[in-house]
Order: sequence, then C-alpha cells, then structure tokens
Amino acid sequence: MKNSLLAVLLILSINTVFSQINNEHLKIGESAPQIIGVDQFNKSINSDIILKKKKILLVFYRGNWCPYCKKHLASLQDNLKEITEKGVYVIVVTPEKVEKIQETTKKLNANFSILHDVDNRIMNTYKVAFEVNKQNVPNYLDATLKVINEYNESQNNVLPVPATYVINTSKKIEYVHYNPDYKQRSNFKELLTYF
Repeated sequence: MKNSLLAVLLILSINTVFSQINNEHLKIGESAPQIIGVDQFNKSINSDIILKKKKILLVFYRGNWCPYCKKHLASLQDNLKEITEKGVYVIVVTPEKVEKIQETTKKLNANFSILHDVDNRIMNTYKVAFEVNKQNVPNYLDATLKVINEYNESQNNVLPVPATYVINTSKKIEYVHYNPDYKQRSNFKELLTYF
C-alpha cells in the first residue's frame, strides 16, 4: 500500500512538472517557421532555400552535458547516411554556445548542421523553449542552472523540449515528436521507414 501511494505521488509530481512546459507546440499541418543561421561548419542555413529541393529533419537538443541528448545525436549520426539518401536535410538546434557545439561535433564526429539558436529565436518560433525555473525543474534546479550557465550564453536559462519535426517541401510540418519528458525522444530508425 505504501509503495502504491508513493508511486501515485511520484507520477502526479512528474505530470505537474510537465504541465508547466508549454504544450501548445506546432502541430502536423501547420506552416513551419523559417530557420536561418550559420552552422558549426560556417555554412549559411536558410530553410526556405533547402525546402526547394529537400525535406528537413529538425531536431532540438539541450546540450552535450545531457546524456540523453548525446545518445540521441549519436543515433542521428548513425542513421544520417540513410536519412540524407531519402532526400532529407538535417538541422539540429541548440542554445549551446558555439564553442560547445564544436565540442559536440568533435565528440560525435557529427556531419549534420548544428545551429546555435541566437536569442532562442528558433526555439521560440517552434514553441519548444522553456525557462529553467523552480516550476519546471523542481528537483535539480541549482545543478541544472550551473550547467546551463556554463554551456549557454550568459543570462540564458532557456532549454528546448527535445522535439523533432519533419518539414516537407511545401513548408508544412508533417511529423512531430514532442514530449516534455526529456528522456522520451524520436527514434531515427523508425523515422527512416516514414520518409
């Protein structure tokens, strides 16, 4: 009985945390906001130009300090060849500083474009950004803020929900994986069957 009550309380507290994060994310069929930036290879990225010829797989990640993000991006790199052979361009977006993106690229031997999200513009337009505060991160707030202050630009306590979108050549969203639980990620092997 005691264990059942504890499990119920834990589930309720997790749901409360997730309910603080905006669930009004972009949905399938909505227009995809334009993505503009410069990736870690100094390549200019403009989604409007890319979408003239290819679909876009858009992935948001929190930082290379996050073991779930590293595992997710490693899976992306492992499946990159097959994804790009299907006519898909991969863009990964993060609030990490440019030098931290370089570390991520080197650690993963990443060949996909990673954009530093200046002023959280892309995360905000895709409605995946949330402020790290006591409501959203009640258990490890101080530790999380310490890491974020090291990895993000100064005074930027914002992280993305680790969402994944597929944008078609008509600039419409045709696939969404959005889950405020940072442990739940899209599966790139499954996405291969989708393309």
